[in-house]
Amino acid sequence: MRCPLSRSANRAENRAERLAEIRAENRAEIRLASPKPMNPAITRIARRPIAVAVQCLLMSAVSIVAVAGTPAFAQAAAAQTSGGALTRFDVPAGPLSAALNRLADQANVLLSVPGATTAGKSTAGVHGSYTVNGAFAALLGGTGLQAVRQEDGSYSLVPITTASGESVLPTLTVVGSAGTAQAQAEALNPPSTVGSKIPLAQREIPQSVSVITQQQIQAQNASSLADVMRYAPGVEVLPVSSNTNSYIARGFPITTFQLDGVPTALNSSSVGAPDEDISMYDRVEVLRGPAGLFNGFGGDGGTINMVRKRAPSTFQASAAVSVGNYADHREELDIGGPLNQAGTLRGRLVAAQHDRHMMQDGTWQRDQQVYGTLEADLTSTTTARIGASYTKQFGHVMYGLPISTEYTPISVPRSLFLGADWNYVQLEKSSEFVEVEQKLPADWKAKFAYNHVQYNQFVAYGIPNSYVDPVTMIGNPYSLSYADKNSQNALDVNVSGPFKLLGREHKLTIGASYLHQRDESYEYLINPDSGLDVFGDFTASILDNSIYSNAFAGGPQSNYTTTSNQYSLYGNARISILDPLTLVLGGQATWWNSTVTPEADPYYNYFGTTYAHVSSKPKFTPFVGLVYDINDTYTAYASYTSIYKPQVSYNTFNGQILKPVTGSQYEVGIKGEYFGGKLNTAIALFQIDERNRAFGDPDHPNFYLASGKARSQGVELSASGELLPGLTLQTGYTYVNVHSLDDSLTSGGNFSWQPKHQFKAWANYQLPGQWHKWNIGGGALVQSSMYSLDSGHHDVAGGYAIFNAQVGYQISKNLSATLSGTNIFNRKYWSAVAAGNGDYYGNPAQVLFTLRAKI
Repeated sequence: MRCPLSRSANRAENRAERLAEIRAENRAEIRLASPKPMNPAITRIARRPIAVAVQCLLMSAVSIVAVAGTPAFAQAAAAQTSGGALTRFDVPAGPLSAALNRLADQANVLLSVPGATTAGKSTAGVHGSYTVNGAFAALLGGTGLQAVRQEDGSYSLVPITTASGESVLPTLTVVGSAGTAQAQAEALNPPSTVGSKIPLAQREIPQSVSVITQQQIQAQNASSLADVMRYAPGVEVLPVSSNTNSYIARGFPITTFQLDGVPTALNSSSVGAPDEDISMYDRVEVLRGPAGLFNGFGGDGGTINMVRKRAPSTFQASAAVSVGNYADHREELDIGGPLNQAGTLRGRLVAAQHDRHMMQDGTWQRDQQVYGTLEADLTSTTTARIGASYTKQFGHVMYGLPISTEYTPISVPRSLFLGADWNYVQLEKSSEFVEVEQKLPADWKAKFAYNHVQYNQFVAYGIPNSYVDPVTMIGNPYSLSYADKNSQNALDVNVSGPFKLLGREHKLTIGASYLHQRDESYEYLINPDSGLDVFGDFTASILDNSIYSNAFAGGPQSNYTTTSNQYSLYGNARISILDPLTLVLGGQATWWNSTVTPEADPYYNYFGTTYAHVSSKPKFTPFVGLVYDINDTYTAYASYTSIYKPQVSYNTFNGQILKPVTGSQYEVGIKGEYFGGKLNTAIALFQIDERNRAFGDPDHPNFYLASGKARSQGVELSASGELLPGLTLQTGYTYVNVHSLDDSLTSGGNFSWQPKHQFKAWANYQLPGQWHKWNIGGGALVQSSMYSLDSGHHDVAGGYAIFNAQVGYQISKNLSATLSGTNIFNRKYWSAVAAGNGDYYGNPAQVLFTLRAKI
């Protein structure tokens, strides 16, 4: 496929002819964004070779998926100049004539103004993200005028008239609903489904919820889920290996994950599951605190819902290229739009590749991802959606640093690689999904969703095992190779809608879900003939990377298959007691069973087990909440939720599975909504009581004890959205005090990995006036010290403050550039201690340059 440069030239001539006609009509004000033909995208193709290459690449990618040839795409591409896409505008208050000129300049459109139409009129200006139509409507509000788009793409200013042709009094008329204030507010703070199966504004959910939007993801140059979570209020990101992370909230692990609202057991905090690229996701929703209502046996920490990108109704395409230090380079392509004339069939394709070196000498990693989805309107009331994705990661990586014999992190350079030269990891994850939504009478809706996810991994590594003398650096080498094959099938069916009772309207959601998971794991240790004892009787300097043997045995020393099934029935009712008062009642009944079949060398099968089966009787987890609208700005809420979570992965030394985790959470708070929803704030007080949490047996490594009763108390403050015209922010402060109430090992101190104080902030500012093409941003990550409890000892990491910054420039309507830096003062700090395979340094200073094109 070739770029249509010749047709572009013809269109440019047509634009020039149109200008000549308008000048001939002797109209008073004509403003063009630049002294060039009208269509800026076409003009820049002719004058910028880089833009030619980028747009040809995008158009070629479209042809690969057999889309570009359809008439629908031709129409959709033309629609991009009609004001269908959101653009940032910054037009100050003042005389209407000057404001219109500035808006036309920023929109790169032609505007004709007859005679003295604007004489004596002024405007309050317009600031924020709008469509072109919406920006004109906002600017002209109260003037009695409207901007009408012509067939050739230009705009004419005309009086608003009634059906009889008479002019009306000045009024605000919005041309195109996508540019309304409500649409802008929803772009900044979109409705969330993580706290319920139906989309709700955050102030309607009686729990703490944050939504990280696509705008925030791009502003922060986030490329993975871990990058996104680093700025999520109240969430602690803990590396478990170079490409795997765990997440902590309110002192407890986040173990509940969703894909488009459907629970999943495979996520980036699962051991071995990759921290995949974020390119296929539109946004990430985070609920802090227990969330068993729609997630089976919900964990204490919270829920992360990853929302996939959907096929758009109009054509859009974007490409991004990033380069930075540590040989970091990433490429991303995103194309979508209608695939037929009627627009009832839509598609989207997203692909990304990320190559980089890690901070340790000689380490590297490559990530690849491709995602595609199709969406069809089968009838006027039925929409079906299918999709698939594939992710692959591989590289030469380092695991954590060993702990010193004094139970403190060892002091070595961040660039030092400790481990075998043959360390290798390869992870593959694939997913397929089907969704069907059916509109029912009386505003009810039914939804069916199916997810299939599978990942395979192969890992081989040699690492320093256990503790190291901080002076001599003598430790124990340990080599291991293992393979995992994990798959799951998840089903969710629900119906939701309004109903009337006692003269008031209420909302009800009922549904059922099923989750099946199968995990096959194989471990290969050193062949006994190699002369090395894998449990550490051999000692050597860990600075010598040649001490690790890869003489693995021919067969696995440990392998097992685990099969689990979970069945759930759930319901949620939003009862309108009074106009400002809503009672939320819900609950979930869950059945669960698991079978473990080990096949291993008796030396590694501690209990000689050949078969184990555990199951749970139906367990009901209730939820109660109250939401009270104090006024149009503030909402007060209170909620109670219960906790029940089996612990089949944790065994005591005598071979018994630990009792399930049980408990409850009480939460109260106030949420605010300002500027028509553009800015959201929240303050929450919470208390979580938990029993039977697992912790390591200090007398028997690799086994666990129940910790008794734990309590988490704290306060969270957060804000997100547009604080001032052009100034957006995402910020949060969290204080958490988590301690064991009846266990001497941890009584009086916070549990592992939870800092008492944590502050996160990110702000981005679009400069005003003649500097409107520039934007600047910055962020801070500040937290107090934290520790890990290991065999009765505390491994402590000090607090830190990390600062990030970025500056961006809008080169043209279709091309932007961003320079960003993380840890700009190159602070040396510990991001985790005794997590997974040891201690982990935080990343040093990094710089990244990103060029992004879109049409």
